[in-house]
Amino acid sequence: MISYRNLRLWALFAIIFSLSFPNAQAHGKRSSQPPAQYTKLYTVEEAYAFFNHERTPFDPKKSKLTQYEVAYLEHYFELTDRAMELRTNMMQYYFAGTQAHKKQLAAYITEIEKVIDGFAFVRAPTKDLKDIENLTALAIGEQRDFFRAWSSANGRDFLKLRKTYNQHELIQSSHLKLQSAYTQLMLIFPHEDDYNQKAFYNHLCALDFI
Repeated sequence: MISYRNLRLWALFAIIFSLSFPNAQAHGKRSSQPPAQYTKLYTVEEAYAFFNHERTPFDPKKSKLTQYEVAYLEHYFELTDRAMELRTNMMQYYFAGTQAHKKQLAAYITEIEKVIDGFAFVRAPTKDLKDIENLTALAIGEQRDFFRAWSSANGRDFLKLRKTYNQHELIQSSHLKLQSAYTQLMLIFPHEDDYNQKAFYNHLCALDFI
């Protein structure tokens, strides 16, 4: 069954792209000019707002954790937000009604692999956090692989994914890994400040396709 959230998302993208091609004339007539290139890029803040996700940035000043854990989580959530921003911007091209997604895919993959590699720049101070990092990196990698699969789809299969992408096996697998990462964060930091526990949820919920 198609969720209300996905119907809403499809409608929003359809509206955006109908506004992005102003040369299309009324009554089905074609313009002699090529359609305008859609170049809107969402910031992290705009991406959260687009999907109606509440943004609750992790706050080191409120944290009860060690300085090493705080430094790591600041870096970790910076990367998850970057991945969410890249995903939002990449998704637009699959709703454009053109082959633009094929041109954008290589750039997306380059940037998302920088995110995945970026986890290594700040060492996880505990094994538990390293396990969470691994889950998250795998989840982001599955999102990347989903975009590859979507770009390879043709015709009805491609169009169907606009409404049913959340049912794809890679998205389902990514979803479960992000759920597990959130659960583990709550288990290892049960006494963290309530605000930051909410941040754990909102950061990872925003990254999730579902």
